[in-house]
Amino acid sequence: MKIVVRADASLTIGSGHIMRCLTLADRLKQQGHAITFICRQHDGHLAELIGQKGFAVQLLATSGTADFIKQHAHSEWLGASESDDFAECQPILQALQPDWLIIDHYAIGKNWEQQAKRLLPNLKILAIDDLADRTHDCEILLDQNFGRKNGDYQPLVPSDCQRLLGTRYTLLRDEFASWRTMSLNRRKSVQPPNNILVNLGGVDNDNITLKILQSLNTFIHQSTQSFNVTVVMGKTAPHIESVQRFAKHTSFACAVLVNVTNMAQLMANADLAIGAAGSTTWERCCLGLPMVLIVLADNQQVIAKALADKNLVKVVTDRATLDEQLPRLLSELADNYKKFSRQSAKLVDGQGAKRVAHWIEFAQKFQHCQVRQATQADSQMIWQWRNHVDVRRWMFGQDEIALADHEKWYGKQLDHANVHLLIFETDGSKGGEPMGLVNVTQVTVDKYQTLQLANASSPNEKTASWGFYLSPNSAKGQGLGFALGVLAIARIFNTTDIGKITAQVLAYNTASLALHRKLGFSETGVLKQHFGVGDKVYDVVEFELKSQDFLF
Repeated sequence: MKIVVRADASLTIGSGHIMRCLTLADRLKQQGHAITFICRQHDGHLAELIGQKGFAVQLLATSGTADFIKQHAHSEWLGASESDDFAECQPILQALQPDWLIIDHYAIGKNWEQQAKRLLPNLKILAIDDLADRTHDCEILLDQNFGRKNGDYQPLVPSDCQRLLGTRYTLLRDEFASWRTMSLNRRKSVQPPNNILVNLGGVDNDNITLKILQSLNTFIHQSTQSFNVTVVMGKTAPHIESVQRFAKHTSFACAVLVNVTNMAQLMANADLAIGAAGSTTWERCCLGLPMVLIVLADNQQVIAKALADKNLVKVVTDRATLDEQLPRLLSELADNYKKFSRQSAKLVDGQGAKRVAHWIEFAQKFQHCQVRQATQADSQMIWQWRNHVDVRRWMFGQDEIALADHEKWYGKQLDHANVHLLIFETDGSKGGEPMGLVNVTQVTVDKYQTLQLANASSPNEKTASWGFYLSPNSAKGQGLGFALGVLAIARIFNTTDIGKITAQVLAYNTASLALHRKLGFSETGVLKQHFGVGDKVYDVVEFELKSQDFLF
């Protein structure tokens, strides 16, 4: 596929949007797709870096005026009106004829996106957002922030838009997944934590880095413990020299690194971090690095508050009292070091870019497929499907079911809070044609299991079993079973607290065995000679799929 990315970096915007788009672009390139970036030539743009990473860049000239109607809270970041920006992009898009457009820009919304779709009717759009403050016309909406809910985008995107929400979709470079195991293992024996990593993003326009070093200088000078501090700055940061000058005269060992290429390694070998509450937060989480966050922009407030409310990080609430707050917050992290490391690492596993890239490929092939909640109106259709010989032959209960018995069962399923009945549909652009049923039943817990769950590693993570089938008249050989599985499992993991799905499959059902493995299920056991059909007895294969192993 041909994919175009529209994103910007500048001294005002920072580098985060471009950096996460580069991460996704790298993953898509590995999967065989061609990527081109469109960026405006703001001060601090990163076109050279994008080129060094092996991607083509089309640069838009800067505008001499900011005199245009501002449609969004961050409209000035675009450097032009939405319509003018699109007009400049139009000939580029027309020449490239992309299949997908990835937009990561707080100043671009529905108006720009609709113009792109009028220009290229087959175009699909992935919109990357963090704010939920404007409408979009997109096939996929990505918001990787902690605590983001489905309802936050309900009125802002089309009803059939696939919403990828939360930290399981965090766009991190492959190096973070590679360093994760080493980093988490190392933290089990850190005592006391004394290697501090300071990173305020790629720009740090207000030179907060220097203020942090000044605060640390006072704190460490009074401490009996020795500390090593590593400062990482972007090459476009305007205050590098002042930080370097100060670092030469501190009371602690202080290295200032610029434009590093081994950030994951530096984080893995650090004990504590002080940094901005932007996208780098998720890199630290992936590596279990306990952190003090400093809010540098209004859009970082939500992230910082959500994480602090769950006691996953410490946050400087007032930069004016940095000298007073920083020693206390670092001490609180050190006192509960393993807990902060373990809890933050649960948020991000480093597989987000792979999941998002898989969704783009999935949506390209199965754009008109969806799942919806089953209703009472579906009852007779499901009964007819279930009794068809091509469905019954794969079931554990292979007798025909009377309509009255089915309706009694079906009514109970619809009313049961622990049951999720979903209808798989194709041709969603035409209103949807039902093509399959999914039944996900959450495992109930009795009082004798309570102590066992309390001692589990994730006591709040629920387990469910699932079963499914396609309708007898569904098209064969088109991957509809895979589409059903991806959509249904994603819905369960993304909208409930279910963290693991189990399955049992008859050993002669080779298609279902292959499908479970393709979806990422692991085989956990075989029940030998467990199920009889006629005069034959068959094995039953048991599977499980954990949320972190589902790469969608």
